[in-house]
Amino acid sequence: SVDQFSSEVFRRYRDTYVAGLKTLAGGIAYPVAYHSQAATETCPGHSAILTGRYPTNTGIIANDWIDRKTGKSVYCLAVPGQSDPDARGHQNIRATTLGDWTKAAEPGARVFAVSGKDRGAITMAGKTADGVYWWADGKGFVTSPYAGPTTEAVTAPAIAFDAALLARWAKRPPKLWPKLPKRCAALQKAHHFGDIDVSGRVPPEAETDSLKAKDFLSTRAFQGSLRASPLYDSLAVDFATQILAREKLGQGPKTDVLTVSLSATDYIGHRFGNGGAEMCAQQAALDATIGRLLKAVEAQKVPFVVVLTADHGATDAAEREHEHDAKATRLDSRAFLGRLDTALKSELKLTESPLLGGDPTQIYIKAMDDETKRLAIRTAALAWIKQQPEVVEAYTGPEVEAASVPIGTPPEMMTMLQRLRLSYDRERSGDILVVFRERTSFGRPQKAGDTVAGHGTPWDHDRQVPILFWWPGAPSEDRKASAEVVDIAPTLAGVVGVKPPVPVDGRCLDLGGNCPK
Repeated sequence: SVDQFSSEVFRRYRDTYVAGLKTLAGGIAYPVAYHSQAATETCPGHSAILTGRYPTNTGIIANDWIDRKTGKSVYCLAVPGQSDPDARGHQNIRATTLGDWTKAAEPGARVFAVSGKDRGAITMAGKTADGVYWWADGKGFVTSPYAGPTTEAVTAPAIAFDAALLARWAKRPPKLWPKLPKRCAALQKAHHFGDIDVSGRVPPEAETDSLKAKDFLSTRAFQGSLRASPLYDSLAVDFATQILAREKLGQGPKTDVLTVSLSATDYIGHRFGNGGAEMCAQQAALDATIGRLLKAVEAQKVPFVVVLTADHGATDAAEREHEHDAKATRLDSRAFLGRLDTALKSELKLTESPLLGGDPTQIYIKAMDDETKRLAIRTAALAWIKQQPEVVEAYTGPEVEAASVPIGTPPEMMTMLQRLRLSYDRERSGDILVVFRERTSFGRPQKAGDTVAGHGTPWDHDRQVPILFWWPGAPSEDRKASAEVVDIAPTLAGVVGVKPPVPVDGRCLDLGGNCPK
C-alpha cells in the first residue's frame, strides 16, 4: 500500500515511472478503482484492503472516534483497557485478513507486516501475524505484544537494524531527499497556504533546519522532516527486504504473506500538497524504492504475486488547486465548529458546549441523562449545519444507518448517503455526518510543518486509487471496469486457493483462473 496514492497522482506521473511502478503498472491494472466508503483515512482504508470488508464491517470508521461515555478520543488501534498510551493492537478491528485465512487453511504459513505507520501495518497484518513492525520516532522499527509476537526472534532483528541505523546517523546525518529530477524543477513555485508561505523548493528548507541541532535525532523537527521525505519509504523497504531474506519467505511448502505500507507520500502530501515539486520528487523516489523491493522478492526465486493499492486518495492544497479548479476552498475546521457551538448555546440557552471532538465531518454530542434534550441539540445542530454554504449534505446517524446499499451497486454510482453508510458504526460514528464541498482542504495552517492539504471526504478524489496486480509473466492489461479495494482480499484468496471463512463485501477479480466457479 502506498499511503495517499490517489488515482490522480498515479495517472499524472505514470509516464515518468522507470522502475518498480512501471513494472507493476505493466501488469493487470485498474488505474481508477474505488474505496466505496466515505471514510477515506489511513486506518479505515487500510482495514479494507486485506479483509475484503467495508469499514462499517471492520469497525474502523476513522483514524480516531469519540467515546461518548467518557468524552475522550479513541485511536483506532488503541488497546481497550490498557493504560499504556503506546499500546497498539488489532483489538478494535472486527474482521480478519487474507493472512489470517491463509494461516488457518495452511498451518505453517507465515505473515509479516512492515510500515512507517502502526495503522499501515497492524490493519493489513491481521490477528495471527508472525511479525508486525512500524516506525516509532526516535527509536526505529518497533512492535507490540498486542499486535503480534514479541519473542526475541521477532524483536532482535528490529533492535539490530535500529541500532545500526541510528549509530550511522549520529556520525553522519542522513540525506532525506535525493537530487531533484529535472522534470520537477519547473514545479518549484512559492505559494501561500492558509497563513504560511512556502518556497516550493526541493529539498525543503525544513530538512536543512532539522539537522542543525547537535542532538537532531531526538528532535521533533527531524522526525517530522524524516516522515515527510522519500527516505522514510526507503527505510521501510530496507527493513522489509531483510525480513524477506531472513525468513526465506516463499521458500517453504506453504504460502507466505508480506504486507508493506509506504507512508511518505501521505506525509509529503499533507505537509506540501500533491501539486508541487515535492510530490514530483517523491514519485521518482517511490518508483525506485518499489523497484528495489521487487528485486528483493524476485531474488527469492519463488512463485509470487504482488498487488499495489492505496488506503485513500487526496486533494492538493486548496490555494494551489484553486488555480485550475474553482471548486477548491479551505475550511477553518475550528472556526466552523466554534460557530456551531455558539449557535447551539444561544438557541438552546446552554451554559456549556454540547459538542465533543474537533472533526467537522463527524459531529458528536455529549452523552446526557436527558435523552430528549440531547436529541433536541442534534436537531438544532443539523438544521444549522444544513444552512451553511460550505455544506453539501448532512445526515443524522440513524438516517445513515437506515440507508440501503444493494449488493452489486457500482461504486461510482453510489450516493453520498450510501458512501456514508459503508463507513457507519452505531457505537463509533458521529451523531451527525457532514459532507462539505468538493476539494475542501480542512484546517488553517499557521506554521511550517502544519497540514496544508489532505483527504477524508466521500468525493472521488479521495475515493479513487489504483489497484495493480503483477507477477512475472503477467499479461499487460488496463481495465476500465469497476473495481473496489475490498475486491483485493477475495481475489488474492483465489490465487492462494483459500476460501474466505467469513463473509466479505468484495468479489474475486479474474486474473486468469483464480476465481472459484
